[in-house]
Amino acid sequence: MKKSVEKLSSEKSSSLTESLFSFKRYFINNLDSYHGEYVLREVSKVLQKNAESTQQSSAIVVGEDVDFLPQVIPEQPYEIIGTVVDPKVKTLDNVARIVPKSECLSQMLTCGTVVLDISYDREETAIATDYLQLLKELLEKQIPLNVTDVDNDDGGGESKKRYLILISTLMTWAVTKPLDPDAPEMPFIESDFRKRKYHPNYKIFYDIENEVIGIARKYKSQIGAIVVGCGVTYGGREDVLFYWFQKAWECEHLLPLLGRGGNVIPLINVQDLAQIVYNLIMDFPKKLYILAVEQNVTKQREIIKPLGRIVGSGMFKCIPAEDAFLIPEINQRIFDLMTLNLNMEPTFIVETMGLQWTSELSFAENVPALIKQFKKERGLKSFKVVVYGPPIVGKTTLSKLICEAYGLVYISPETVVQDLMEDLTWRVNHWDVGETAALPHTTGGEDQSVAADSEDNGEEEGVQEAAKQTLATLQSGRAFNDDEILTYLRQRLLCREALNRGWVLDGFPTNLSQCSVLFDKGDEPDSDTGEENEEEPFDEDVDLYTNVLKKILPDIVVSLEATDDFICEKAMRQPEGDTRLGEEAVLKRLGEFRAGDARDVTPLNFFDELDIHPLIVPVKEHSDYCMKTTYAAVALRMGRPCRYGKLIAQIEAAERKEKKDLDTLRAKEALVIAELEKKMKEEREEKMEYWSELYALMREEEEAALAVAGEPVRNYLVTHIFPTLTTALLEVAKVRPDDPIDFLAEYLFKLNPSGKMLEPGYNLQAEKLLGKIKILDEALKELDIQIEPLMPPEDDVESTSKKGINIMSAL
Repeated sequence: MKKSVEKLSSEKSSSLTESLFSFKRYFINNLDSYHGEYVLREVSKVLQKNAESTQQSSAIVVGEDVDFLPQVIPEQPYEIIGTVVDPKVKTLDNVARIVPKSECLSQMLTCGTVVLDISYDREETAIATDYLQLLKELLEKQIPLNVTDVDNDDGGGESKKRYLILISTLMTWAVTKPLDPDAPEMPFIESDFRKRKYHPNYKIFYDIENEVIGIARKYKSQIGAIVVGCGVTYGGREDVLFYWFQKAWECEHLLPLLGRGGNVIPLINVQDLAQIVYNLIMDFPKKLYILAVEQNVTKQREIIKPLGRIVGSGMFKCIPAEDAFLIPEINQRIFDLMTLNLNMEPTFIVETMGLQWTSELSFAENVPALIKQFKKERGLKSFKVVVYGPPIVGKTTLSKLICEAYGLVYISPETVVQDLMEDLTWRVNHWDVGETAALPHTTGGEDQSVAADSEDNGEEEGVQEAAKQTLATLQSGRAFNDDEILTYLRQRLLCREALNRGWVLDGFPTNLSQCSVLFDKGDEPDSDTGEENEEEPFDEDVDLYTNVLKKILPDIVVSLEATDDFICEKAMRQPEGDTRLGEEAVLKRLGEFRAGDARDVTPLNFFDELDIHPLIVPVKEHSDYCMKTTYAAVALRMGRPCRYGKLIAQIEAAERKEKKDLDTLRAKEALVIAELEKKMKEEREEKMEYWSELYALMREEEEAALAVAGEPVRNYLVTHIFPTLTTALLEVAKVRPDDPIDFLAEYLFKLNPSGKMLEPGYNLQAEKLLGKIKILDEALKELDIQIEPLMPPEDDVESTSKKGINIMSAL
């Protein structure tokens, strides 16, 4: 009994150890990357397939002895785990858990199948190197399986072997010499992987591939390992080719070709790559290296030129390969892959695997479908807006505001001729220069053939001749009639730039006849990129778009409404200048608009009948010169801008950089303000200290001045007042009369009856002296003696006589 319990406990511990490792657990790195999304979508089919299968319940047999008790092991579910590039991603569909990259190595060792993609992110090579080292140490300690187990291996997750699928880059073949020097176009196949020569920048990839191949050879009874040489992936939201897809969609004037574009680039649709990984998981082959490339041989110019002709402006420019780094969007990885020159043939996935290709068409033939996928993945939408309203109401201001915010093309009858003239001018100039003008001239036969091929695939001579004739007509300077303007407007609406990015038509059409001609279907195809509406229309809508060209119909018609008084007052408020209209011109244009905007003849009826109901926006504020209020109402109807000038990832990067710069600027401003406040505080403290000292000094001087000023008064009081007054006050204190004030007054009067004693300059000696002077003055008058007055020498005698100064008084 004791032995049975020990045996049961040992079995439980072993089952606990095995629960840490599962052959039904799949690890995929970078689940949210360009490759990871599609690989996850395909590998998830394993989960769906096993979820549909019924699980058989095991019967429990109860015995009398524990030795005979069968162990019931719960069936382990299939699950997918992996890492992500964006740390903000917390959950993904069909993913059991997301593993942080710092903890991924230990988790990878618990998975039966590991899909390790190092072709997309160079930083994954460090994780791959560490994982392979730990894997080798683990395989050294494990006991090899029996040969029968290896032979019965079906690769579907039910066997007892580990599996490792390494997705690497073909840059490890970049400098491989041709198999036959006389036939350099002979393709490489899987069995030539031993002859591959790596690009100097990709030695680490080459070493990791050899490490995986070495593990597959040495531990083939314990693990199945394979290297997948992946070509340049495309499709969906794009990766390496994203720059050319973006610039083609934005109708960049000239799409760049790196060199002459004659190098062969091995391509693979990202969905085909995901299917290859899924097929390897379900039926793991006895192979060491396979090629994941397409059968079609595709050159660089056969990738870029179809994009430009079908989607973009159709104009190209060959630039030296080294000048590619002058383009900010092209990094080292994109440059390496776009200048790769390898002709490869995928024998295994075609002959043995029997891969069902996503599309058997060539890249050029598949461009319309790829553009449709690109638009869907990137959320691109082309807004088409017509702005209608009376004159001077603000249609042009609103139209340009919408174009700037949404990245649309501005079209108006006043500017259409100038826009077409500028477009045709640079086209004709480029045709005269040639797309290979920037490249050095060579005399090699191959370069000449490439150049000839490039010229043959250029614009047709008929198209060039028609463009030159149209340009000559536009440059003639003559006035164009309404029919010609209407033709140019329709031509502008149908150009690639307007169809891709969208447009705003300012102040046109103005009547029903112009609507019919402008949007007439004619011989123009309604869609040239395979975007026909696949939904079945309602019975009432079958004939709705029979006579109109649906691809240039507006999505939104904005009708601005304003009263005549508002229009006239706004015209008066306009500043003086060449564009200001006179009163008669304003009233004339306003009258013509009101006549054409009657209820039964207004062009808005044309759009109403096509279920494009106008957005009525009243304009009432004279102060809103920028039309911000009106734009807010239109933007609410249109929704979030796509901003085609910068796609989403670049917008976010630019916003982050702008925010960082703003934060840095604010930090600098805060530092400067803090330093300025500190300096001002120190200056204020110094000034306060100086002012305090100055104020104390002034107080001292003021007190001294007051003391000096009060000295004569004090002397006078002490000398003349206080002696007499003191005697009087002592007498009052002795007598204590009923009326002290009256008693004091009478007492003082007795002491000085004449009242002169209290005068400042009075005394008896002075009074006697004045009496003697008076007697002397009378005696001098009797003797008639003239005595000159004591006057300053500078005073004039005349002025003295005028003043009438007494001689004796002067003395």
